[in-house]
Amino acid sequence: MRSVRRFFRDETGATVVEYGLIVALMSVAIISGVGAFGTSLSAMFNYISNTVANSPAN
Repeated sequence: MRSVRRFFRDETGATVVEYGLIVALMSVAIISGVGAFGTSLSAMFNYISNTVANSPAN
């Protein structure tokens, strides 16, 4: 009976789970941010490439 009470009072596993959830949420935020920034960056380089390719030669 004492070991069952000790098991339910032990909170070290809960801390690990909380840290795991925080890391997972941060990972989702970073991946979505990089995805959005990568698309924008790709569009900008395509615009610059097209502008340089269509400019008159000197």
